[in-house]
This record gives sequence, C-alpha cells and structure tokens, in this order.
Amino acid sequence: MDTTAAMVAHMAPDKDTSAEQLAALIDSHLGDLREEEPNWTIKSSKVAGRGVFATRDIAAGELIFRERALVTGPTARKGQLSSCVCCHQMLPQSGFLCRHRCTLPVCADCSDAEIHRAECEHFRRWQPKDADEELEQVNPLSLRILTAVRVFHLSKEQRHLVDAMQANAQRGYRQEIIKAAQCFRNFPTTDREFMDQLFRIVGVLNTNAFEAPCRSGGHEVLLRGLFPLTAIMNHECTPNASHYFDNGTLAVVRAARDIPKGGEITTTYTKILWGNLTRGIFLKMTKNFNCDCVRCNDNTENGTYLSALFCREQGCRGLVIPVQTRTLQPDWKCLSCDNVFPHSKMARYQDFALNTINNRINTSSVRDMIHFINELCPRFCPPSNYVLIEAKLNVIWRMTRFDPEQYTPEEVAHKDRYREEILAILHKLGAGECTLKKLITEEIQ
Repeated sequence: MDTTAAMVAHMAPDKDTSAEQLAALIDSHLGDLREEEPNWTIKSSKVAGRGVFATRDIAAGELIFRERALVTGPTARKGQLSSCVCCHQMLPQSGFLCRHRCTLPVCADCSDAEIHRAECEHFRRWQPKDADEELEQVNPLSLRILTAVRVFHLSKEQRHLVDAMQANAQRGYRQEIIKAAQCFRNFPTTDREFMDQLFRIVGVLNTNAFEAPCRSGGHEVLLRGLFPLTAIMNHECTPNASHYFDNGTLAVVRAARDIPKGGEITTTYTKILWGNLTRGIFLKMTKNFNCDCVRCNDNTENGTYLSALFCREQGCRGLVIPVQTRTLQPDWKCLSCDNVFPHSKMARYQDFALNTINNRINTSSVRDMIHFINELCPRFCPPSNYVLIEAKLNVIWRMTRFDPEQYTPEEVAHKDRYREEILAILHKLGAGECTLKKLITEEIQ
C-alpha cells in the first residue's frame, strides 16, 4: 500500500462477527492444516463469548489442531533486541540497523528482501527520528509497534479475522501507541480513522498474542505471534488442552485430558504452576477478567499449597495460606497455629521471596542455584511455594537445554529430584498430559 488511507480502507470493521462467520475465517486461515473432519468447532461459550468445543470424544494426548501464526513480530523486551526482525538470526555488534534507514534491526540479507520491503517503506514514510543519530541503537518503543504495522500488510480476509477478535481497551495500550508515535516526525496522529484502527490492532495483539520461542542460527529468541484459533480457546487454570510452539511460527494443541463430545476445549493464559493470587492478578491486569474455575475456589489448590508461605509467629513454622478465594487481597491463616495475618503483611513476604529467588536466577550459575535452592531457600520459603518451583524449573531447563554433559552426577541427581517433585504437583493439579510435563520429561524438544 502506498498511503495510510489506502491501508485503512479495506479493513472493514466487523466486531459483531458471529461464531459461524468466525469459523469460516478460521477455516480459511488454517488452509492446508485444517483437517477434513476436525474434532473441534467454534460455538458460543458461557465462559466468554466464543469458544472451541469438541465435536466428538477426544482422548488425552490426541492432536486437536495445528495452526500457523497469522502474524509475528519482535517482543521488544530487554534482551530480545539483538536479532533480525525478519529471519531472527543474531546480528553483529555494528551495522545491525537496516541499510535503508528505517531504523529496524535487520540483517544485510533481509534489508533488501521482499519480506522487509513494505514495513521498511512504512517506517521511512513516518520519518524515524533515530535515523539521524550517529550512534546505532534499537528503539524498543518503535520496535514494539512493528507487529501492528505488519497487520496492515495482511490480506483483506486476514485483516477481517484480526478485526473479528476480541480487543480489550486498556489505557496502557493507547500509551504504547503514543510513545511509539513520539519516535517519528511524521506519525499520522491526526488521522483519526487510522489511529482508531491502530488502537484496535494493538488491543487485539495485547489481548491475544502469545510469546513463542524461535531458534535461529544457534540462539533462541522470543517472537510475538498471533494465533487466532489458539487465542479463541477460553481459559481454565488447569485446562483440558495444552499448546506449544514449533519454532515460533506453528502452534500445536493437544488434549491434556480426555475431553467428551460437546465439552469446551480450554487452555491456560497463565503459567500452570503459579499460585492462585498470582494467576488472579495476571488475568485481571492483562486479560481483564476474574477466573471462577474449581482451582481458583480451592485455597489449597488440590493440596499443592503453591501459594503457601511460612508462618511469622514466633516459634511456629507452619504453612500460611490465603483464607478467602476470588479476592486479590485475602486474609491469610496458619494451618498449624490458626493465627490470621493481613494480606499486606504476607504480600511483603511473598515479594521478598520472589525478588530474592529471581535475582539468583538471573545472576547465578546452575551449581550456585542448586546450592541456593537446597540450602538457603528452606530458611524463608516453603518447598511448595510456586516461586521456588520456578527456580527448580529454571535449573531443569538450563541443565537440559545448554551443554547437559558438563554437569556432575550429583547435580544431575538434584535435577532429576526437582523434576519428580514438579511432576507430583502436576499430578495433584490434574494437569494430565500438559505441555510442561512433556517439556521437563523431554518429550518436546
């Protein structure tokens, strides 16, 4: 497209798309990946508007569908800025910006490739301010908006599908656009039609997009991908289906448990091992809803005690858990001494554990992490707490993914023990054949 107006013109808003119309758009999007007789269909859902339902009994582990990303782009997160936005390979220390001065990080081969041409022209038409800077640097504010720009260059039917998806109208989304606009001299902020469309696209992406790992040239980068059918599945904190991503561009969805004919096929929008409070806050802040599933109404979470902290009463080391469910600021009660503590106090202890463990994850070697988990964490964090579980997952991931031959038999034994502990938690939750189980048992590479 040569002008902003032309790009907007063929994106007819279709926000009241019926389930049948949405299903037709999804069929077209799936293309050759659509099964002749799929075991799923799209229907109205009591959970949230529309959902995906089983057309027959589906067995645990069975493939439900595969789906290519409709659009992908960079996450623009710290640590994810040194890869080509097209082929995702690692860029050199210098000369890593597009030679045509669109200011996007692009390798030499992709600078002149067709895959980059439209977005390059788009950014140059907006006149990026950084193009005049002598010092090369990636601007995460303008980089973040690249995925939305790529939506404008999809086909008419593909853009109808984007517009048919739910978009939460968060104030922060508009701030994201305003900050990006300030990176350019000629951003069309006065074009109301364009800005409304851009705001909706950003809303769709922030509501529905996934972060999908992609390996290229020996390193891994997270992509921001829009997988419409995967996104249509509604949330459950212990879902009956699970998904994983094949090299950032293909979503694979399988049944985690047996799903009866007519049953809604659910996924999770959070990490499955997060505690109730953490999941609740995440869902409210990012997805704008409160979950009311069975797990969220059980303050023990099937006896896993993922939210538990140590009692702060002198002489007591009992477990303290939230008393009320479905509230983000509950009272906490000790299971041993029955003392009740205000949420503000326990939240400080949880934040201390979170910050302490995350700082170690970011700075420590695997050997140091194992020592920290085994010797220091028990002093301030129960073994069931989800933050400590995350630390154990980090050790498993690093030992499995990077140079597994370098570790001692003792370190491998610790890794295997962590894995069995996490598998036991997943079993208590009823997570079935979920993606996390397959990842830590190396069924998925």
